[in-house]
Amino acid sequence: MFKKPLTVLGINPGSRYLGIAAFRGPELRDWGIKVLQGKQPKERREKIKKIVSGLVDQYDPDALAIKKLHPSRSSLNLNRLVAEIRGLAQRKDLRVHQYSIGALERAFSPEGSANKRQMVELIASQYPVLFSELNKEKAHKNPYHVRMFEAVALGSVCFYQLDQHRSTCQRTTQKS
Repeated sequence: MFKKPLTVLGINPGSRYLGIAAFRGPELRDWGIKVLQGKQPKERREKIKKIVSGLVDQYDPDALAIKKLHPSRSSLNLNRLVAEIRGLAQRKDLRVHQYSIGALERAFSPEGSANKRQMVELIASQYPVLFSELNKEKAHKNPYHVRMFEAVALGSVCFYQLDQHRSTCQRTTQKS
């Protein structure tokens, strides 16, 4: 029996930039940074809802992976943004999985002690198509593409966890 490959959308929300990554099975299909223009936080939240809704319509994901915000590095507007993305996912009947930066670092680094720059390099080594993005990131003084790399990490970790769970469920069903 053929099962449709899992599709996961990774979202790394920010107040000015939105990192995105789409996976169909283990294959990275889309990635990038969406720049959020708008003077008011509400305008930017509306734009993000439109972007995420469009990505959900385009990729028809099974799950949405979102970065878990650190309380000391968050804001009321960013928390509202994540709540709105979660609400959108709920309306579209999507499972939402949240991962902290620490969880991503542990997933990509055997020692679990990678800093952001090391993690970006580990992600690029796993997805060589991202090497040009890695080189752009190294050339910038201010990290710009980090959000995109984190979105890739989110989608990747979520896919492999769901795929492992799916395989375990299949083996259990076959034994019954």
